[in-house]
Amino acid sequence: MGITMFDNRGQAATEYLMTYGWAILVVLVVGVVLWQLGLLDFAGRELPGHLGFSVLVPLDWQTTYGSPCTLDIQFSNGAGENLSRIAIGGGTCTPDSLGQAGTTVCTMPVTCTGRGDRFEYDVIALYTRNATGEVFQSAGTIWGSVS
Repeated sequence: MGITMFDNRGQAATEYLMTYGWAILVVLVVGVVLWQLGLLDFAGRELPGHLGFSVLVPLDWQTTYGSPCTLDIQFSNGAGENLSRIAIGGGTCTPDSLGQAGTTVCTMPVTCTGRGDRFEYDVIALYTRNATGEVFQSAGTIWGSVS
C-alpha cells in the first residue's frame, strides 16, 4: 500500500505545530532575557491612587525624597461654597481659603526610605465652611511612588 491522503495531512499538521512551537519558544526566551536585564521590571512603579476624602478632594500629589521627605497634595474644593482656614496635619496649605471651584496645595513632612519606594499616608485636612463657621474634616489615604 502507498501513502494515503491522510498521512500527508498528519505531516502538514506536525510541521505547522513545530513551526509555531519554535516561534513561541523564541518569544519566551526573548521575554526572559528582557526581564533578567531589568527592562520589564514594573514592580517599582506604583500607580498613584487615593481612597476616601469628601469635600477637599486630592487632584494630584507627590512625595519628594529629601531631608525631610515632603508630601505635596493639590486639593480641589468640592463643597459648592467658600472654605477657609484649610489646614493639614503638621503642614501648611497655600492659599488657606478657597472659592467654590478653587484649588490649594498642602505640604507636609512625611517619612520615606528612598526614591522609587512605595508610600501610603493617611491624610486629614481640616476646613471651615464660611456659611456656617463650622469646622469639618476631609480624610483619606494617598499612595504612590517616592520621586
